[in-house]
Amino acid sequence: MMDVERVVARRLMDATGVKAVLEVPEDRPREFISVELTGSGPGLYPKTCSLAVQSWAETRRRAAEIAGLVEVAIYELTEEPNVFKAYPDGTYRWPDPDSMQERYQTNAELTICE
Repeated sequence: MMDVERVVARRLMDATGVKAVLEVPEDRPREFISVELTGSGPGLYPKTCSLAVQSWAETRRRAAEIAGLVEVAIYELTEEPNVFKAYPDGTYRWPDPDSMQERYQTNAELTICE
């Protein structure tokens, strides 16, 4: 079975050049991308998946730049063998209140068939 979060994180890291993780590290890098599955549709084939892709950085501007790279890279996920549709579904600013680190979130929708 395809590990959607891991596949998306790897592809986004390759496309953006920014470290991508599945869990926010305790010792946070200056900038990184986190990927989290937030939902999936019923049924096996095809399957829809919703993901939250968060772009973290020290400045608001850099976090927004990373989010812009993520938006473009999401479309390229269709180059992955089992991903048939991939598109960003909105990006918004969401600074982290605990760490005070700047963050933008891009919602992504994928259709996969394994």
